[in-house]
Amino acid sequence: MEAVAMYDFIATADDELGFVKGSILKVGCKGTDPNWCKAEQDGKEGLVPMNYIEIKECEWFARNMTRANAELRLKNTLDGSFLVRESESTPGEFSVSVKTNSGVQHFKVLRDGAGKYFIWVVKFSSLNELVVYHRVMTVSGSERIFLLHPIS
Repeated sequence: MEAVAMYDFIATADDELGFVKGSILKVGCKGTDPNWCKAEQDGKEGLVPMNYIEIKECEWFARNMTRANAELRLKNTLDGSFLVRESESTPGEFSVSVKTNSGVQHFKVLRDGAGKYFIWVVKFSSLNELVVYHRVMTVSGSERIFLLHPIS
């Protein structure tokens, strides 16, 4: 997910990530402390205080949804209905679940060494950018599947 920095933050510990007001951060899963979350900016990672950022919630993001629940949720929707969820098998990573004419397909969102997100070849700085791209470019390597109808 993306977040906007509401204030400047100066990191005071090695595991923190400093930023300036107005910065766009890639925010991952919350850790054990609800006041902090993992974030990334310009290839650097660290913890950031939740009260310094505003997360850009997306209607298509289902934070704690399982694969099975995604299939149930998408079962009776239009082809192209989709959601992005946290990966069950790989904590901190994401999957895209999409309704197709043959059922529901799941695509693992990969990350390269620079922190870019991708499913096939084209890489993006955020999940938001990945979703926008796959509204007009197929998300599948073998079928024409587009992310058309976000499901909340």
